[in-house]
Order: sequence, then C-alpha cells, then structure tokens
Amino acid sequence: MVEKSKVLMLSKRACKLVLLFIILLSATESRGQGLQFGSNDSLMSKRTSYQVFKDDLPTFHDHLVIGFDLSLWDNQHLGYILNLTDDKGNSYSLSAIYNHGSFLNFNIDSRSNKLSIPLADTMLKRRKWFKVIVDLDLKGDKVGISVNGKWHRATGLGFNGKLTAKITFGKNEHYSDVPNMAIKNLVVSNDDKTYTFLLSEWTGNDVFTVEGDNLGHVDNPAWLINESYFWKQKFVHTFNEVAGINFNERNEQFFIFKSDSLMFYDAGRDAVGTKPFKNKLAVPLHLGKSIVNLKENECYLYEVLKAPQPAPSIAAFSLDSLSWDFYGKATITEQRHHHNIFYDKDFNNFYLFGGYGSFKYYNNFFKYDKAADTWQQQSFTGDVINPRFFSAASTADQNNDVYIFGGYGNQSGNQVVGGMHYYDLYRVNLDKHSIKKLWEIKPDEEAFVPANNLIVSKDKQFFYVLCYPHERPKTSLRLYKFSIKDGSYQVVSGTIPVVSERIETDHNLFYNAGQDVFYCTTQEFETPSRSTIKIFALTAPPVSQEAFVAAHQPKSKSFTLYRILGGASAFVLLYGIVVFFLRRKKDNDEPAAVNEERFAEQKIEPEIGNKANAVYLLGEFTVYDKNKRDITYLFSPKIKQLFILILLNSREKNGVVSKKISTTLWPDKDVVKTKNIRGVTINHLRNILSDIDGLELAFLNDTYSFISTEHFYCDYFVVREALKQTNVGEPSAFSYLDLVARGGLLQQIPEIWLDDFKQEYEEVLMPVILPVIKKAYDAFDYKKALEISRIVLNIDPFNDIGIKFKLKALRRTKGIEHARKIYEEFSAEYEKSLGEEYPVPFEKICSNKSDPR
Repeated sequence: MVEKSKVLMLSKRACKLVLLFIILLSATESRGQGLQFGSNDSLMSKRTSYQVFKDDLPTFHDHLVIGFDLSLWDNQHLGYILNLTDDKGNSYSLSAIYNHGSFLNFNIDSRSNKLSIPLADTMLKRRKWFKVIVDLDLKGDKVGISVNGKWHRATGLGFNGKLTAKITFGKNEHYSDVPNMAIKNLVVSNDDKTYTFLLSEWTGNDVFTVEGDNLGHVDNPAWLINESYFWKQKFVHTFNEVAGINFNERNEQFFIFKSDSLMFYDAGRDAVGTKPFKNKLAVPLHLGKSIVNLKENECYLYEVLKAPQPAPSIAAFSLDSLSWDFYGKATITEQRHHHNIFYDKDFNNFYLFGGYGSFKYYNNFFKYDKAADTWQQQSFTGDVINPRFFSAASTADQNNDVYIFGGYGNQSGNQVVGGMHYYDLYRVNLDKHSIKKLWEIKPDEEAFVPANNLIVSKDKQFFYVLCYPHERPKTSLRLYKFSIKDGSYQVVSGTIPVVSERIETDHNLFYNAGQDVFYCTTQEFETPSRSTIKIFALTAPPVSQEAFVAAHQPKSKSFTLYRILGGASAFVLLYGIVVFFLRRKKDNDEPAAVNEERFAEQKIEPEIGNKANAVYLLGEFTVYDKNKRDITYLFSPKIKQLFILILLNSREKNGVVSKKISTTLWPDKDVVKTKNIRGVTINHLRNILSDIDGLELAFLNDTYSFISTEHFYCDYFVVREALKQTNVGEPSAFSYLDLVARGGLLQQIPEIWLDDFKQEYEEVLMPVILPVIKKAYDAFDYKKALEISRIVLNIDPFNDIGIKFKLKALRRTKGIEHARKIYEEFSAEYEKSLGEEYPVPFEKICSNKSDPR
C-alpha cells in the first residue's frame, strides 16, 4: 500500500509538471515579448530588479515550481538570474557565470553550490530562448532544475515543507550583479495556485498576471515588446557617389559597395567597418542593383540599361577575397525601375521580373545566362501577371516556387492610360515555367505598394512585406503580415519615415534568421549620384498594431470595483448610442437641402486655451500660468525656442545636452562663447516657469530636461498619447479633433530643427484622421467631412484626400460652382507654391460619374 501511495503521489506530481509544461508552451505561443534586464554593463543604479510579488508574499506548501523562458548572452560576467529569500533570512539563488564555458549554478547563498549546469555556446545569443524550470520539493527537501527538458537534481537544501519567499529576478537585496539576460512567460505554481506573467507590458514598473492582477514591480525595465513594434535605426551614411547595398546572411553582414571599396555593417556585433576592393570596379553605377549568390559566395552587380559609352554592365565580386572576378556586357533595351530579382533554388540562374521605364510598365521575365552573357526572355504558362513595377518577390523555395505580390501598373503596360494599385499574389514555378494566381484583395485604406523582397514565414502560412504610399514624397514604411491562403492581413509594426523624392529611391526588406530579426534598408536619393542609406531593425515576432494598441489600454482587473466601473461605462456608452440614433433619426427626417446647409454652417471649434498650467503647441504657441493667465508675451523668440527644444526632447527622450542647445539656438557662434548667453536665457526661462505648477526644469549630467506632474497640461502630449491608443482602422475612437483643429505642431514657428518633430507628428496623425473624412462623407455627414478636411489642409495644404473631400462636400452643400471656385483657388496656390499644375482635374473629383449618389 505504501508503494502504491508513492506511485500515486509521483503520478500526481508528474501530471502537475506536465501541466506546467503545457502552460509554458501556451505562454510561449502567446503575445508575451519579455523583459530585458539592465546588467553589469549598466551603472548599479540602472540595473534591473524584478520582484514577482511586491506586497503580500504568498506561502507555498509542499512544492514551489518556477518556470520561465530565458535568454542569456553574457560570456564575461557573474550574475544572478533568480533569488528566493524566505522569512527566516535563508537565501537561494540561480546564477550564471562564464568560466571557460557558461554554467547555471543553484546555490544556498553564502553556504554551498548545489548544482552546476553547463550551457552550450549556441544557446548564448540575445533573443535565443530556452526553457528553465526550477522545481522545489519543499516536503522532500529537493530541487530539480530543467533546462530545455533536461533535468538536474540535488538534495539537502534545508526546506521544511513550506516557504514564504520573496522571489526576485536580477538585482536583489543580497547581490547587485546581473548578467545580460531577458525573461518571458513566467509561471509560478504550487499544488493550489498558479500565477502566470507573460511579461508583455510595454512601459511602466507594474507587472500584471494574465488575469489582470497587479502583483509585481520592476525597477529599470526594458520591455521587449517595443523592439518588436518600433523599428530601430542601426546605421546611416550619406554617399556622394552611387552605391548599392545587400545582405550576406551567412555572416549576418550588410555590405555597401562603391567602385573602390566596401562598407560593412555587422548586424551580430552592431559594428561598422570598411575594406578596399583588390581591384577597382569597371561597371558605371547608375542604380547599383545587386543579388547575392550563396552557393558561389559572390555578389553580382548589374545595370540593365546600356551605358552611354561601351562598358561592362554586369560584374561579380567574391565576398571572401573582395576581388572583382567576372564581367559581362548583357543589357535590356529599357530601364527597369523597381523590378524584382531572384535566384532559382539551386543558385544556378537569376531572374528579373517587371519594372518601369520608357513610359511603360513591364511583366516579362528575363533569365541571365552567364555562359552566353545574355538576358534571355522566358515564357510562362497559366495565369498572366499584368505589367507593373513596385512589386515584391520572395526567394525560391525547395519546390522552386517564387511568390510575387502587388505593385502598380495596368493591363496594357502603357503609362499614358494611367495606372492602378494591385493587391494580388502569384506563385511562379521556375521548373515548370507556370504561374498560378492565388488571390486578389481590395484593402480599405490608403493605397500602398510593397517594397522589394517578400519574406515567407517559417511555417509557410504567411509572408511579410514592407508597404508604403509611394506617391507621397514624404511617406512611411510599415511591415504587413499577409496570409498566403486568403490574403487577410495585419499591420505588424510602427512606421519608418522615408523621403521618396526620386524614382531611384529604393527600400528593401531582409530577414536575419540567426538573430530572428527583420531589417529594412532605405536608400534615399537627393540627386542621381548622392544618396543616404539607412538600416533599421525589428525583432521577430513582430507585434500587430491591434495588439500594441491593446497593450496601451488599462489592464482588466478581477477586483469588483473595476467591474462596477465597467458596468457604469457600458451604461454611459449605451446611453450615448441611444442619443446618437435619436439625433440621427431627427437629422434624417429633415429635408435634405436644409440638413446639408446646416452641416455646412456648423464647425468643430478648436479648444480655447483656458486651462491652468497649460502649454499649447498645436496651432498658435500659447502658455497659461497657474492662475489661467495668458503669459505667452513673456516668451521672447530665443526663450520660446529654448523652452520648446527642451520640452519636446523631455517627453520620451532624456533631455538636451548643453552643447546641443548652443548649436541649435546659436548655430553661427562658437559653442564656448555661447555659455554666458545660454545661461542668461535659461535663467529667464526659470523665472517664467516659477508661475507654472507641475513643470520643473532639471539639470543633470550636463543635460536639461523637464520633469512634469499631473498638474501640467500640454495639448500636443495629449494628442500624441491619444494617437498611440487609436487603432488606424477605428479612427472614430480618436476624440481630440478639437485640439487638432487648432493647427499643425508649432505651425507658425519655421525653425529647421523642428522639421523632424513636425514630420513625425503628421505621419502619426494623418493615418488616423484621413479615414474619418471618407466615413463622414459616405454617411452624408458633410459638415464633419468639411471640418476634418479643413484640419487636414491646415496641416498639409496640398493633401490630396483633404482637397478631394472638401470639394465633394462643398458640391453637395453649396453647389458645383462654389466647389469649382474653391478648386481654382487651390490650383492657383498649388502652382504658385510647387511650380507645376495640380494634376487632378476638377471634373475627375466632382463629376456625377465619379461620385454617384
């Protein structure tokens, strides 16, 4: 009977461990991104400490199991991953040390080492996750530690059946040494209770369970979800000659080639270097397009358009020896801007598809024959891909299939008949020379095209591609995730601001499987020979826009008060819906002409600045003190610039160093000589701020920054926070149009150093408010369409969507002649400002054919 009882106990225990494995597995598949720790590389005060239970410490009986995913990339330091300190002062730690190899150690602190577990060097990479389970048998006085399913056990730890412990990751009350590490999907469990922490927070110091309970606290966190949503710039360099960029996935290096040298960006080490070619390139560079042959370990540079003077058009250099060892002269008769290029699966031949040149779009395929040095046109059976450029193509898979997605063109290929955006996917088989159309969709958003390179997911179910509105000179790239099966998609990143003034400008998407990171390269041309190349990184798996917005929302709570508040909110919402439809019914009962005229007369009134301790940066710069008194007049031009410079750099940054203040505000003076005038200006600013509560000017480590409290109000910060929490697909959720209506960010202050702030604000704002115009117009709410159009045109005077719906709404409310008059005034201003005629005729915007009702 005793043996049977032991077997039953072991079976029960095994079941619980299996259950824990299932919990960990499901957590891994969830949206938990993880928490990165400030380590020994940081100042001691900046190192991360995560206390799992910050207030009431739970007491665990019989067993305590702690499971989590760990990423560890420290090969220099000793550091503490996990510490448990009980109410009697006993301390147990899981530490990591690199000493001729990496080891995890489980210790009874200040007494003995109980386990030393070796780790393979291949595991020691950032974002390389492995599962760790610490199983404490409190009744049997044992410990078991599993690393990726392999168990290591020890006895004699001094447990007495129960444990009330402070559980801390990273810096703790005993030790400040922290290794380079990150954790996610934490599960703390015993026989009675399980706590699951995905560690999916995006900001702040509070840590929540999956049920929404606020149990933990972390100091100095780095929430990894941000690296999976926001692109981070890793490299930037301007070239005064044509250069090309590509990626060598074997050594995880980007390389930028010029005629005489290569510049490297090592993604693994985050380092830049330069090496000369053994021999100089003899191909005149125009576009600098290239493709890497992984089998030969060579990069082929090609120009499809014949050079004005006899010269080679194709060349290859060895990625090992950096010597040019092949030249060819093959060309295609027309330029092929924004074509696709890809190898077959065996890297024997590379193919070119599509592109634009000589006022035509193309859909033919060419294969480069190295032996014959010719571009050979290829014939394909099956579905036909309409002529286009700006399409995206994948690499060939094991079946020799290549996916081609989207683009811009038309059926005839002749540019003179206009173009259209394509959102279709084709599978091209290079063995059978066949084409299969998989689907075509019609996205309900601003028109976009994909950038070069389409990345297929590991499970072959999805593909990733960078998309952007290519017809705007100042635009933004975002990562999209499409289903290969049906074309359903999500936006899965923040934006990358880019400038596409010239057709040579090029954007590419790469995937580094070694680090599980997406990279975007942008090459912005200012002239045919001068360009700036940038490299951005986004850690996989990327976070959807919906998930990131949800992460900004308050956590749902199990506490009754929140349920009561939720019920009250639901009641208010229901009341609002009823009022809305009653008003809508009343509006619809009015004669159409009267209703439309009323819409035309009403306006969204900008909020009048009358708050205490308030600064308004949208529209006209205005400041109110603690008594609601307008004190804008106290800000001289230089004090105003100083105030704005520090304020804008304090919200999500660390402030402004003294040198930057001097070079920004007094660019024509020597920095040393500006010390006195800078000090005087800062003192004047401090005197003004003494009448504003909730805003303090701080100076630390030669850096000025503002510290604000809830008493301080800034319209720009309110709008920016609302934009972060507003899904682009649900613009009606944005409720600060009154503030936006005041105008653009610091619209009347034309300082060059403000351009980046203004551009970034507009790029976040426009995708949210532009869809409101069309929705309002389609709902016959011409008043709202007019007012949102006015807001848009106030910020961007030549916005196509803004002027389009303004004219259409005016035609419906005040007649076609009034709309035509406004169009003529707009066109005249457009030509005066931009030096060319507005390309869209009035009839195309306001004709009955273009706007049936």
